[in-house]
Amino acid sequence: MKKIIVLYRSKTGFSKRYAEWIAEDLGCESRPIKGMKLDDLKDYKLVIYGAGIYAGMIAGIGRIKTWMEKSPQKTWIVFATGATPHEEGYEEMILKTNFHKGENRPAHFYYFLSGIDYENMGIFNRVLMKFFSGMASRKNGTTQSAKQTSVDLANRHYIANLLSYVRLKAR
Repeated sequence: MKKIIVLYRSKTGFSKRYAEWIAEDLGCESRPIKGMKLDDLKDYKLVIYGAGIYAGMIAGIGRIKTWMEKSPQKTWIVFATGATPHEEGYEEMILKTNFHKGENRPAHFYYFLSGIDYENMGIFNRVLMKFFSGMASRKNGTTQSAKQTSVDLANRHYIANLLSYVRLKAR
């Protein structure tokens, strides 16, 4: 199998958990992207990057897009994690929001349902979530904003398609 690495950026732990599951199943290493440079990836042929979605954007995607442009010989796979349930077209919408027409795109993109962890979320993100849930409540005609409750929807079986793709690509 070609040399593979799984990189991640994780604020609340979901993307890290998915990255570790993927790395474990592929028998490769997973590492946080923080502090890494493109040169650190010179020995890898296939790079998988995963992070959470915040306001429609995959965290850290700018750096990945720059690296993809500078190293087009590598196979790049991107996954995003979030609390929005799978709906038809959602994965494609996230891909198009983060990779515009004419830009390099990853070989494949995946969206994994993860959840919300208010205890590990930074104060800024908690305030934003409270604001948006209040807006949604008013829009729906209710006066109460939803209580901020953590929920873990991550499931290892979501990575099956990514694993199959990588195994075929890495032969």
